[in-house]
Amino acid sequence: MDYEIVVRNRRSVRSFQEKDVPDELLIKLVEHASLAPSPGNLQPWEFIIVKNRDLIEKIVSTTYSGNVKTSPPQTWIKSASAVIIVCYLSRPVSARYGEEGRVPGLLGIGAAIENLLLSAVNFGLGACWVSGFKSEELSKILNLPKGSEPISIIPVGYPKEIPDSPPKLPVDDIITLIK
Repeated sequence: MDYEIVVRNRRSVRSFQEKDVPDELLIKLVEHASLAPSPGNLQPWEFIIVKNRDLIEKIVSTTYSGNVKTSPPQTWIKSASAVIIVCYLSRPVSARYGEEGRVPGLLGIGAAIENLLLSAVNFGLGACWVSGFKSEELSKILNLPKGSEPISIIPVGYPKEIPDSPPKLPVDDIITLIK
């Protein structure tokens, strides 16, 4: 698919068909995510692909709506074929850059997530970048080792419906061109 079409058609999809996404396709999304830049090319990420329905139910229980911790869980996630948990591996970054490396490391994670989301569009899939969850609870459920921090939950599936694009700021409002 043409890049212009892919980037303009990326949406936060929250409604999925009851259709399995093949493992090979999920792995391809992660492969594309892993091509993102990262500080010192340390690639401080891990991607956990979950298709087990019982585990997805537990993952959903850690989420909350509207980024308000007291809000109910985001139950729509259960309709996804799979959930990809994106984790930040702090040790390689802090070993090289100290605490100053955390922000660049997280920016690398963001770049990887965007690659994954764009790849999903390219393959006719829908996905959503979910950040409203209780990190410590999710870490326990996934039995993550120290130094592996869940950053995002990405539900993936074939879209049941594709939402309209929310309004975006005009480009002229966000650019300062210095000549």
